[in-house]
Amino acid sequence: MANLDGLTLQVQPAPDLDPEDLADLASLLRAELLDEVDVAAADPVDAASAPDNAKGLATLAGWLVVQFGTLDTLRAVVGAVRSWAGRTNRAVEVTYGGDVLKLSGVTSEQQEKIIDDWLARHTAIA
Repeated sequence: MANLDGLTLQVQPAPDLDPEDLADLASLLRAELLDEVDVAAADPVDAASAPDNAKGLATLAGWLVVQFGTLDTLRAVVGAVRSWAGRTNRAVEVTYGGDVLKLSGVTSEQQEKIIDDWLARHTAIA
């Protein structure tokens, strides 16, 4: 199996949130991932590690880079983010290898299908 190793999470901004509030939400998600999933790291994105589409430090609020080592851990991360997004009523974009998965307020059945399809694309790579 390939050494799977990293994805970006972005808690989506809402009109009622300022960058500090968004960073706080990402911090809560980070703590949950570190406590509940066997990830190697889950760190806030800073200017040095910002993706190309980030346009300033304010846009980095709510972003995390998660390091993992196996496909099972990737599945666990996606499951934990899905659960967190549902409980907090927030949308989160998960990006891996340029492929984006948006976890949001769709029905459980719809979200499960979207996740299964997304994971299947990365299972084929591994």
